[in-house]
Amino acid sequence: MPLADGDHEAFKTVTTENATKYWGAVDATLDGVLGGYAQVSSPDAESSLAFAGHLLQGKELGRALDCGAGIGRITRDVLIKLARKVDLVELVPKYVDQAKKDLADHPRMGEFFTSSLQEFMPAEAHYDLVWIQWVIGHLTDEELVAFFIRCKKSLRPGGWIVVKDNNCSPTEPGIIDGRYLVDNDDHSVMRTNKVVKELFTAAGLQVQKEVRQTRFPAELCTVRMYALQPVNE
Repeated sequence: MPLADGDHEAFKTVTTENATKYWGAVDATLDGVLGGYAQVSSPDAESSLAFAGHLLQGKELGRALDCGAGIGRITRDVLIKLARKVDLVELVPKYVDQAKKDLADHPRMGEFFTSSLQEFMPAEAHYDLVWIQWVIGHLTDEELVAFFIRCKKSLRPGGWIVVKDNNCSPTEPGIIDGRYLVDNDDHSVMRTNKVVKELFTAAGLQVQKEVRQTRFPAELCTVRMYALQPVNE
């Protein structure tokens, strides 16, 4: 199946402009960036650290990248505990400003990039870990595969990409083509587990580990963590 682009019914409003407008109006706070669910921050970080621990087996990383970083929550609570240097990239300028206020003086902080993921070009062979959480719904399938490929090229030998995001059910009310569920408020699209894995394959990435998030409120959708490496590595 061809990769869905901005002309597909599910992605017609998935644009950088719409994402900037929506998130630009949301407070640069924990509760703001987590959609009123600040209480999930601790179990989320704890699960992410445990997941990463299984991958790294106690090894400290050289450099990590936090993609769609918001105010730097994952950088602060997860990545600076794993890597000697952490860079972050975020679309919304006021979120980057807040991350700088909170983290710029930390000895493990590296670069703060203000950019959409559609346009971001990570340096090649530069990162041991690229972390992508709760942001892939703001890219079309075509844009996301292209971004994954750039992230793959940014890895050092033995490096990892971790994707953590929501999944919808293929039988969800309102789902399009049994694949996509549109959020008309923030102009994002949730994908089924099957579709997400298809996009990994299209980018030349293989799933080495997959875990479903637990300890979240029952009303929230399914969240999965995927540990990825280039095919044949």
